[in-house]
Amino acid sequence: MVDSANKENPSFIQSNAPRTVLFPDSSISGKLSYRVPVKIDSRFSGEIKATELLVIGPNAMVDAHVSARHLKVEGKLIGNVQVIGCFEILPGGHFQGEARVGELMIHPGAVFEGNGLILGGD
Repeated sequence: MVDSANKENPSFIQSNAPRTVLFPDSSISGKLSYRVPVKIDSRFSGEIKATELLVIGPNAMVDAHVSARHLKVEGKLIGNVQVIGCFEILPGGHFQGEARVGELMIHPGAVFEGNGLILGGD
């Protein structure tokens, strides 16, 4: 719902919580670009660019080149990632590929397969 006092900026854009944009049981390929925090919880292949937080949800199977400010993986991500800030793999999350990141956090129960370069800073 749009706040009547601020019709140009819907409340979901002002929130820092990621909004699910691809739901379980969907499958999409192509290029996605976001300027708000988002969560992908489906099958996706292609390219994703996010200027804010990108969450790969627990139901997600993503095969993509990913560029994001911050990235959290709860499901499966295969590909190359470039993250300015923190790349976090949560319990149950699985990453396979190459990563160039500012910071890397791998939680117990998470999997990182591949190569990583930690550049520092955000």
